Amino acid sequence: MEMDDNYRDAVYRMYESSDVLFEKQQWFNANYLAGYVLECYCKLILLMAVGQGYAFSGGQQEVRKFGHAVSGLRDEVDFIRLGNCAVAGYCIDVQEVCPNILGEWNPNKRYGADSSVLNTEALAVKIHTEMEALMDMVIKMEVDGVLA
Repeated sequence: MEMDDNYRDAVYRMYESSDVLFEKQQWFNANYLAGYVLECYCKLILLMAVGQGYAFSGGQQEVRKFGHAVSGLRDEVDFIRLGNCAVAGYCIDVQEVCPNILGEWNPNKRYGADSSVLNTEALAVKIHTEMEALMDMVIKMEVDGVLA
């Protein structure tokens, strides 16, 4: 039996775990989980847009097929943000707001060495700020009642 993906629950779970790890100065894992916050935020936007009749630029209609490809998710969110879809008001400019997550996060980096750039406080502070901006928009969607 296949389980349904729940990006709303996952975004909160990843955010909370990343935040706890950040506070404990566990930079690598805090940064790693923040990447999933970006992924889940983008997938929430895509699901809402599809629910309003939006067709992905590549023609596919399954959010799951994007996998962990945050650059593809970013591009799709940009198409929505710049278009006339009602969801556009919840789309942030991911490239502008999350350059560090986009530039450094990849789920395949989870086995990186302690000397990895993901394990630095300087990067963690930047990524944590980016993650907070994503969550501000998720909370706005929640308050506005657009998340199921």
